[in-house]
Amino acid sequence: MKILNTLIILVILSVLTFACKQSEVDPDIPETPDEIIPSDLEPDILEELDSIFPPSKDFTNEYPSLFEESNSLNIVLTKESEVYITFVLEGATLKNSLGYYIYNPSTSTVEVGELDLSILFPHISDDILNQGDMLQLGDQTFPAGTTVGFFLILDGWRTGQVNYENKTFYTDTYLNSEEVQQHVLFQFKNFNSIVLAFEDQFINDERSDKDYNDVVFTVSDNQNNQAITRFNLNGIPTLKKP
Repeated sequence: MKILNTLIILVILSVLTFACKQSEVDPDIPETPDEIIPSDLEPDILEELDSIFPPSKDFTNEYPSLFEESNSLNIVLTKESEVYITFVLEGATLKNSLGYYIYNPSTSTVEVGELDLSILFPHISDDILNQGDMLQLGDQTFPAGTTVGFFLILDGWRTGQVNYENKTFYTDTYLNSEEVQQHVLFQFKNFNSIVLAFEDQFINDERSDKDYNDVVFTVSDNQNNQAITRFNLNGIPTLKKP
């Protein structure tokens, strides 16, 4: 009888474990988002971004101003606004997934378990996405004061569905291992959007090239390449090429 009870318990635990693992993936997210808005990136802008993100150039040495503690690392809205994100390029071997989360900045810190993580691009790949593919976050406006953060799931699409169990980097750096900054957020001259880029290798790992070109996007409050007027640009550094 004891053996039978033990077997029953083991079966129940196995079912529960399987259910937990299933909840850590989302099979319902398509590889290519349905809501893509095609847009054109100016050739001179693409050329400039390509020159900023050459392979294997250590960003931490080349642009140290992007890693100062006083910098803003998220998007903060000063007015009610839409938020748009546009794919530019990727230089990764991993099948990474990008998403976003929002919170009120009056909250001094947030924990991962408190975040409502929303996937934007399940599989970031030149084979899947076109330069200029744009998405609107949440298909809605967000109120003034909203903080928008981003996260990168490493190899999130490896199994053909988004796996939230994989290692993840956040733009709120205190959520990352050793609180390292795995992304850069910056403006540059004569460009109306903010650039968001991630390094998908842990930068404290000697194997990391720290070139921050594994995924590169732009973020704006409009889809017409107009100047940003509803984001707080104070604290977002302007990149100056050496």
